[in-house]
Amino acid sequence: MTTENELKVNARGLSAPGPRLMVETALEKTPARFLRVVVSDQGAVDDLQAYFGERGGNVKIDHVGEEFHVIVDMEG
Repeated sequence: MTTENELKVNARGLSAPGPRLMVETALEKTPARFLRVVVSDQGAVDDLQAYFGERGGNVKIDHVGEEFHVIVDMEG
């Protein structure tokens, strides 16, 4: 799922809850249906999955090298 309307957040190198806080700030500024959050920590992946799951988002995780791409469709 890649779209030109996708909000991208680069949270590499941050552990939870840093990536989630970045996403919350980004969504306040730019509401989006599709998101891609790049993280390098499994704990951040777990935190983001819980965060988006509580908000009804459909979450897919892609493991790319040493990174994880958390890909979200907020309309499920």
